[in-house]
Amino acid sequence: MYNKKIFLSMLITSGIGIIISAYLLYIHYFPLIPDAVFYSLCTAGSTFDCNAVNTSAYAMLFGMPLAGWGVAFYLFFITVILIYTVKTKHVIIEFGMLWLAIFAVLLSVVLGYISFVKIQKFCSFCMVLWLCNVALLTLVLMYIASLYKGLINGINTIHDFTVTTLFGNNKLRGTIVVLVIAGVVSLLVAWGIDETLQLTYNQKEKQREAKILQEFKKEYKMFERVAIPVDSTIPVIGKKEYPVHITVFFDFNCGACHRAIAVLSELAKKYEGKVAVYLRHFPLDGTCNRFIQHKKDGASCIASGIAYALYGGSSYHDYIMQLMSYRGKVDAIAIGKVVSDLHKDYADLKKLSNTDTIKKLLQNDITIGGKLGIHATPTIIINKTMLKPGIPPAYILEMAIKIEMGKK
Repeated sequence: MYNKKIFLSMLITSGIGIIISAYLLYIHYFPLIPDAVFYSLCTAGSTFDCNAVNTSAYAMLFGMPLAGWGVAFYLFFITVILIYTVKTKHVIIEFGMLWLAIFAVLLSVVLGYISFVKIQKFCSFCMVLWLCNVALLTLVLMYIASLYKGLINGINTIHDFTVTTLFGNNKLRGTIVVLVIAGVVSLLVAWGIDETLQLTYNQKEKQREAKILQEFKKEYKMFERVAIPVDSTIPVIGKKEYPVHITVFFDFNCGACHRAIAVLSELAKKYEGKVAVYLRHFPLDGTCNRFIQHKKDGASCIASGIAYALYGGSSYHDYIMQLMSYRGKVDAIAIGKVVSDLHKDYADLKKLSNTDTIKKLLQNDITIGGKLGIHATPTIIINKTMLKPGIPPAYILEMAIKIEMGKK
């Protein structure tokens, strides 16, 4: 017998799912800030962080955030319920509701595993959705059990229909068509919401970038102007004849330096023939850098020494770029692996790096950096303008390049 209370509970549960999924879709594009609504519910201690979960690499599926797929799923589930209660109370729809609910629960288990093992953070609203999925499955099973006088009997019954029966019933074929259309419409609605939010986000980003660029143009004139020698240094990218010289003081064990050199490499390709990138080694380790008080394990010093042992040869650029793309701490193992990939002898290079000639090259970089007052990496100098330490957005660096190009 048709149970109104169970179906009303399904509708309410699916409605909650749509609201929360839409909210999480919004968070994907506009992460919560401390004074935002529900911020405290998403950041309860270090374990719960909606922003981290909803903006992670695992939050996208086929070009749309998982929250968008959630909107489509719950909207479709509501449509299935309405079609069943208003139009066709048929076993095929009972079968569909059962497997939709099972799929949702299995997906919840997978997402829970990803949150626990991969991201190591949880989204409290995502967990509410997981509970909604469990509730939907429970309600579907309750309905099947009450309709067929027993759960096992009901599940066996709804799996016994044949393809011949399915396609031999004109009314049922029409219902299947309606369900397919409902599924497509649900996806289109979710896609539309996602596209609207993405468009809004892009517009706000353009406005923010325009404002930052306007402020940067004014600040750029105020930045410190320094004398940075480049005549005796070989550019790692480009040629000395190029009009824009970008010098980067970096440390091999500086994550921001890795990103900075990657961004500058892309910009140098984009402005080929205009931009030359120079690297100045400035290990943030008192083992070799007299301007740094704290001594570390010396790994950055060793990496820089071996770089200068390769300096002037064809392997220098490859060594730098491979180490700067290395994920993890650059230590003796990482250095040895890169050197081995370049078909060089690590022991010979390390011995060469300890010679007075190589040490002098490294200390020359350190001395220049120290005299300029550099205390953090990356520090970027574009022609003679020294930017603030750190890695600014690519569009800021591009603006600085254009400003310098305009001076020529």
